[in-house]
Amino acid sequence: PIRAASAASIASAPSNRSVVSAATSTGGASAASGGSGARRPKRSRRPATRIDRLEQRMALRRDPGWASARRLPDHVEAEADAVSTVEQHQLLVQAALPPYLEEHPRVRRRFLDVDEVAPAEEGTAAHKKASSRWWKRRTALARLSYNLIKADHRFFNVPFVYRRHESRPTRVFLAWATLVLIFWAEAVAALYVSPYRLCEGLKSEHNCLEAKAPTGLFTSRGQCEWHENRDSSCRREPCDKCRDRDPSASQETLENSWEAFICVLVALPCVLLFEYVWLTWVRAPVREKDRFWATRDGSWLAAATASEDPADDSEDVRAVAAAGAHLLENLGQVVKRDAAVVGADLSDALRVPQPERVASAAALADWYAVLASVPCARLVLRRRREIEDALDESEDPARRQHLEFLRRDLDRDWHCDRAPRNFVRRVTTQLSAAILLAARYEEKFKQHGSALQRSAAIYQLLLVQFLDKPVERAVYRRVMDMDFERDLDEPLEAVSLRSWLFASFAAFVLIAGPIAFLLFFGRQLTAKEQWEWWKVAMIAIAIIVLVVEPLRILFLNFILPKVLIPKIKHYSDPAQIPMPYRTRLPVFAVDLVDPAHVVETFDGLGLPPPRRLRESGGVFLSRISGGADDDRRALSRPRVENRVHLFRFTRWRRSVARRQAVALDAAAARTDADDDGRRTTNREHRFAHSTQWSDASLEDMREALDFKPPLLYGFVLVVALLVNILPPAAEELLIEEGLNFFILFGVSVADMLLVLGNLAGSAWAPLLIALFFVVVAMVLAWLPTIIGRSRKQARKAAALATARLAAQPSADVDPAAASQERLRKALALLYDDFGDFRGDSFMSERGVSRSSAGSFASERAGSGSVAPGSPISVEDPSGSGGLPTQ
Repeated sequence: PIRAASAASIASAPSNRSVVSAATSTGGASAASGGSGARRPKRSRRPATRIDRLEQRMALRRDPGWASARRLPDHVEAEADAVSTVEQHQLLVQAALPPYLEEHPRVRRRFLDVDEVAPAEEGTAAHKKASSRWWKRRTALARLSYNLIKADHRFFNVPFVYRRHESRPTRVFLAWATLVLIFWAEAVAALYVSPYRLCEGLKSEHNCLEAKAPTGLFTSRGQCEWHENRDSSCRREPCDKCRDRDPSASQETLENSWEAFICVLVALPCVLLFEYVWLTWVRAPVREKDRFWATRDGSWLAAATASEDPADDSEDVRAVAAAGAHLLENLGQVVKRDAAVVGADLSDALRVPQPERVASAAALADWYAVLASVPCARLVLRRRREIEDALDESEDPARRQHLEFLRRDLDRDWHCDRAPRNFVRRVTTQLSAAILLAARYEEKFKQHGSALQRSAAIYQLLLVQFLDKPVERAVYRRVMDMDFERDLDEPLEAVSLRSWLFASFAAFVLIAGPIAFLLFFGRQLTAKEQWEWWKVAMIAIAIIVLVVEPLRILFLNFILPKVLIPKIKHYSDPAQIPMPYRTRLPVFAVDLVDPAHVVETFDGLGLPPPRRLRESGGVFLSRISGGADDDRRALSRPRVENRVHLFRFTRWRRSVARRQAVALDAAAARTDADDDGRRTTNREHRFAHSTQWSDASLEDMREALDFKPPLLYGFVLVVALLVNILPPAAEELLIEEGLNFFILFGVSVADMLLVLGNLAGSAWAPLLIALFFVVVAMVLAWLPTIIGRSRKQARKAAALATARLAAQPSADVDPAAASQERLRKALALLYDDFGDFRGDSFMSERGVSRSSAGSFASERAGSGSVAPGSPISVEDPSGSGGLPTQ
């Protein structure tokens, strides 16, 4: 298969053809394996990651032969390169989805099928790809399950997966430590369920028959039985007449299952704790300043007692500062040339004494969001006035319904129809979430990975704009973090020497203590007891390795993303949702990324950025009143320190909120006073953009934004919240322990059925219990298919009944015609000119040449993270201190 070029070759490629030639000639390794683009060792067999496969598909579609093989219909006025570009854009959008949703049939049907619009000629690469796609779609989920289990399983990833920053000997050691902890947990469970040597010391028949186990599953029945024919003078064990009673087949199966359940219950927390300590601190490198052996005057005592790095210098704080600075830049509140505040709203908020310190990066994001809430609220009110002006001048009932929906949708997102304080609070919450999402991109992807990874992450920011529920955003971030961290394979962060020493001691105790306990436990058992214990230990290992671990992987990658299916199926491609408003609102997560970086990323792929990304930029808001001698105040962000009381920041936030409510009322009054001028300007805008404000466009916009949740959508969100509220390690523990409880519950139900069927004493009881689990698994696997078919048949019956009542034949929609309409919309909404597919026009619109884009992006990357005490700034485009006009 075609291997895509590295990040450096992709970024320097001037066009699609050069990218393909570089990819096919070098045959280099994927840039996804760490982002360095270096050729991996030949001895390793790293399986192709998701980004690898995306690079292969992108490279195929960049080939000139791929586009020229397409036969476009006559009524589609576009070139073959345009269709190939739209197809590559769809691949990027699908890469921004979780892997399971990318292969889900309900989600895939929402995307454009290029093979139906422009079928390929026979014998070409495009035709061969299309002919083999049917079988791949049928087996997509099975292949995805196989790849995920290979990559994420604690044991299976050792032989199958190559990781540059986590060697196979390290993972073999982790697997060995996992087995040691499982054996130790099985020993603890065996002591609890079946106390050993209970019957040995009983010499009378009465005491032997009345003996009961103090712990375990069967504490009510007798544990011992008396044998009169035993020779008390024998010298071989067991010599006592009182011996352990042999349970029945079902009782033995239930007892072993209970013992394995307790083993898994105890082993999983210890395994996850050891892995977390080992991978986070023990394997991490020591900080440079703590390496006393690398300096002449270093002291190990001083290095071991050195303090941690200050929180203000961490990567997450710098990323939040960069995103917050972009937010204030977009709202036109600060200017770089004067290093001072120029926005009237921000100047009013700064009259309240600012906090000097905040507790975390999230608190710093709230600080930026509080400062930007009033300027953003004013833009939301302007957009709402546009809809109201269009409503006042419209008499068509259908058009008025579309406009009223747009107004309700805006009110639902921003609460602009409520009291000013509630309105400002909602705006602050939305802005804080956008800052944190943009900071995630700044921290994880801006300086790492290939251009494909960065572009897919940019589409993540586009999609997350429509996931307005915090639970949806959390689930989406969780599944996408797993996906990209699996591909990035980043090195571990350096830790302090003190943390490394404490973690090493804890890891030694966690592994040496169970080994000592196992040596003591094994010496107390006879050969028969050791064999019984070994069998149950193997059952526990099989449950963890073959059942619990694969089900955990499938739950996190298949079941958890199902929460997002309704919205992702509805919105599908967020870049194709039009926004015809005159008032731009550059406050979403994708707008807080440096536009020069976005252009450079897409230009490196040879693709133009979508029109949605071209519309980001500064807006015009009111300046501070006065002339050139205004007392402009420089803005400096607070420091981030862990030991800060929250009540100080809360008190400052309340003081600012009172001022903001008053300022928002005044802004609404000024907008109402300028009623005639505003109406005229909005009318001229609608006339200039009549296509976007037509009845058909408004209907399409309403259809794109009108999400109707399913019946049980709220309940599913609550369940996802309970699962996703914990840290990743605790979340995995909760899922695995829940599966463990489910297995024990299934064994108990199967044993109850055997008792009802009078098969509890049968020798086939273990096999019957295993058969019960197989039947339950098959029913659960086929249940969604059966329900889906019944719903489909019900919909067909309802459609036929409606058609008969209307006395009209039910005409099915032609899939080819629907795909052609989707292609036309994609070309119209993604790109302004079908012939422009290199991105140079966008660079010239911004005043940024291709040669200077890299230097401008590096300059913004260096200045985006604002140091405490230094002013936050914006580039002044006019050169005269003025703000950019809208």
